[in-house]
Amino acid sequence: MDKKWSHYLHKHTKMITTVVVIVFLFLAAGEYYLFRKVMYVNKMVSEGFMQVKEEIKNLRK
Repeated sequence: MDKKWSHYLHKHTKMITTVVVIVFLFLAAGEYYLFRKVMYVNKMVSEGFMQVKEEIKNLRK
């Protein structure tokens, strides 16, 4: 009985550890993807503000 219990516990622990590692990898990938999207949006907003600033400068001339 102890050998069965030990084998079950070992397999269960191994499975849970694998699932946790995979979940953290997915979480890291999602964070990286969101970070890239936020950087892209920041770049687009910055370019938009620069264009507005240039237009205002050109209108004042």
